[in-house]
Amino acid sequence: MRTLLLAEDLLLLGLDRTAGRVGDRFDGRTLPVALLRDLVDTGALYLEVGAAGGDGDATVTPSGAEPEHPALAAALAAVTRDGTDSSARPLAAAAVHLARTPAGSAGGAVAALVGDGVLAAQEYRRFGLLRRVHLSETDPGPARALRTRLAAALVTTSPPDGRDGLLLVLLTLSGLAGDVLPPEIDAGTREEARRRADLLVEGAARDPFVRAYFAVRSGWAGN
Repeated sequence: MRTLLLAEDLLLLGLDRTAGRVGDRFDGRTLPVALLRDLVDTGALYLEVGAAGGDGDATVTPSGAEPEHPALAAALAAVTRDGTDSSARPLAAAAVHLARTPAGSAGGAVAALVGDGVLAAQEYRRFGLLRRVHLSETDPGPARALRTRLAAALVTTSPPDGRDGLLLVLLTLSGLAGDVLPPEIDAGTREEARRRADLLVEGAARDPFVRAYFAVRSGWAGN
């Protein structure tokens, strides 16, 4: 099994398995930010953060590398205007722009999870007219391992790595961090986990991707 994208991790955690779709509580504004982080992590975008660490200091520049993952290829095309713009741009502006395009939504990442056999998609028509897709979990392993890893970061003193730290911050900001905890965890441990999640958010206040999320949240309404 390949390593999943940060965007795919978010979607697996946001999936409502009863309803067969991404849940209403899932904050779609986290996806363009996650895709940009994935583009940086895969080397398709070069991230530069100024010494001051202010809002306008973080920029991304296309490296010329072409990502293999279809969702990342689509996101990069959106950010670079189909490859016609190779200039540096503020990370926050790139996130807001990506959020306003189809490439910044869940479709590409969901399709990849279906293609890899993690999810299954079954089309149906609601009321005989409206086309819908029911998502079911074919391979529960990736989501189970993800929840176990994130829960451990919230209930122990071991800090998460940078990627999981950002994932937990985005989940906390959208009210989903508590969902990674198993139901058998007692109320006291759950409360301590909530405090740890809040501390992660506090510590990430100047993280350029967290700032980009707030830029998307203020500049784009809706999931």
